[in-house]
Amino acid sequence: MLPLALLLSIFMMAKNAASAELQAEQPLWEVGIAAGAATLPQYMGSDERYFLAAPIPYLIYRGERLKIDRSGISSELFGIRDLSMDVSLGIGLPVKNSNRARANMPALKFSLQVGPRLNWKLYEDTSRKLTLRLPYRAAINTAGNWLGWVSEPDITLQYQSRPDLNIKLTAGALFGSRLFHQTYYGVNQLYATPARAVYQASAGLHSLSLSTRVRYNLSDSLTLFSAIRYRNLSAGTVANSPLVKDHDYLSATIGVTWSFWMSEQMVVTE
Repeated sequence: MLPLALLLSIFMMAKNAASAELQAEQPLWEVGIAAGAATLPQYMGSDERYFLAAPIPYLIYRGERLKIDRSGISSELFGIRDLSMDVSLGIGLPVKNSNRARANMPALKFSLQVGPRLNWKLYEDTSRKLTLRLPYRAAINTAGNWLGWVSEPDITLQYQSRPDLNIKLTAGALFGSRLFHQTYYGVNQLYATPARAVYQASAGLHSLSLSTRVRYNLSDSLTLFSAIRYRNLSAGTVANSPLVKDHDYLSATIGVTWSFWMSEQMVVTE
């Protein structure tokens, strides 16, 4: 622990010496709508896909301590600007038993994951920011059934060499409880077939992931965005489930946001 603490202390001192924030005036709050399209597997490990398109309203608030933006709701901890807490969200799309791998098995209902996320800003200069994020989310479906928990720690590099272009690169690992893995990947004796063996899932590593997100500001009110995420389940505890038909997961999203109502009050933000 001592060598690690020493290295972290040196790293933080170097960060503070090199950090120079890029600041700009922006509205205190904004109201807008995002419209986009996405393609992704029906569940992580499925070889069948969904293609979705939908508009989503959003609110942005740039308070001194409390912030609400496209990443969620966040607040500084103990007045330390490099340490914040926000709300981490995730969803699980419904999967009908028309999915070939899950034929004649109970359908999976829409699920919501929610919980706290600790964010530690490790480094920042005029164009780059490196952040370690540690979320912990509880999962529940629309029937009110408890599905266990998930955690997906990651490290994100945000790069902004010009005011209108923002790029984020993220590497992470997803962990799940036994109940969560059993919900999506377990096969009870009742649903076993010659092509689908009985399988009991265990807790632990689910998958490793890499993602990139790009945001380009067309104007003060219009922004284009895109995101691509790759996930690999080969190293996870569920890799041998007969319901994992593809160890390589790829999702893509593209869309536009429009801020149609903004406050006249301006604040200085990073």
